[in-house]
Amino acid sequence: MVVIMQDRGKHTNPRLYEKENGFYSPVVARAGGVATALYTIATTPARTVGEETTIYTLTIENSTGAAVTAWLEIAGVAITIPFHIADGASVVIPFSGGLNAGDNDINCNASVNAVNFQIIGTEA
Repeated sequence: MVVIMQDRGKHTNPRLYEKENGFYSPVVARAGGVATALYTIATTPARTVGEETTIYTLTIENSTGAAVTAWLEIAGVAITIPFHIADGASVVIPFSGGLNAGDNDINCNASVNAVNFQIIGTEA
């Protein structure tokens, strides 16, 4: 007897997995002199409660007039090293193995206001 099974590639096709589970955060500028919500249950698009977030790309843009330091946080604790970005520069930081942020809201922070952030990753 031959059983034919169709594999949609759920566990073997990374592009299909990204399409079905991928997310992007809004572009957010650090504001108010404090860590700012980047990908949370209150942002649009919103983080999904109960799902693990894995970040694959962090983009930071600085047009503040001076060099800055920028990083990501969860509950006031840094989850990335501080990145130093020159004025007028943008950086794309790849996390090739993925940066696991768990089931947590992700905030962005910097040494000054108006530094822009965006993350791209998967939730599952």
